Amino acid sequence: MTTLDLDRPAPGVLRMRLNGIDTLNALDDDVKGALVDALRAVALDHETRVVLITGTGRAFCAGGDVRGMGTRSPSETNDVLTFGRQITEGIANLQKPVVAAVNGIASGAGFNLALVSDIVLAAPTAWFQQSFVRMGLMPDMGGTYLLSQAIGLHRAKEALLVGHRFTAEEGKELGFVARIVDGDFDAGAVDYCAALARKAPLALGLTKLLTNRAVQGSLADALDRESLAQGVLAATADHKAAVSTFLAKGNLDLINFKGE
Repeated sequence: MTTLDLDRPAPGVLRMRLNGIDTLNALDDDVKGALVDALRAVALDHETRVVLITGTGRAFCAGGDVRGMGTRSPSETNDVLTFGRQITEGIANLQKPVVAAVNGIASGAGFNLALVSDIVLAAPTAWFQQSFVRMGLMPDMGGTYLLSQAIGLHRAKEALLVGHRFTAEEGKELGFVARIVDGDFDAGAVDYCAALARKAPLALGLTKLLTNRAVQGSLADALDRESLAQGVLAATADHKAAVSTFLAKGNLDLINFKGE
């Protein structure tokens, strides 16, 4: 069984840690429900500016819980897929950055949980694999779309069909890993998220959403959305504080953004 442990390791950072060492943090039904609930709650939580998702032990997440597979009825399978979709959409639509700190194995749905996150940090020994076909299944939680967007159509098909295992270095070369964190991985991931949480939250949220939408429409659509969002941000107190600091030759990284 995997549980979801929540804590606040730095100001503005909510850490969601998958905790199921015996199952390599597999996504069983209970923890999927907990993730859905946590994502819904954090959407309305003004204290949280950045969400950090990580795992316990030698795995980030080994994917779905195999012990529950092969015996489900069609309706039970639909429930499982609905939970997975709600997690993917919850992360993608959350107006806050979500950082996946991949401390180890990220397989199947665990790989897709990382891919739907906005930024992927990886430990040097982490690896990523789309293992669905090996189990007689196909990817869910957006895997076909997310991997194609991340590494290109033909590379994605090879990875999905063959089950290629990507090292952290390969992930960085291909672009879905933003940074490999050496040393104390947990501390490094928290430091990264803490620095991100000090930035203007409204600007972070709208930049994330519009960047996600950019791959779903035309250039004209992107320009329309940018004009609307920029008009809102230009009137915020956070923007005005940044302008004042800049004109005074101050340090923009030291501004106390308030999300107003």
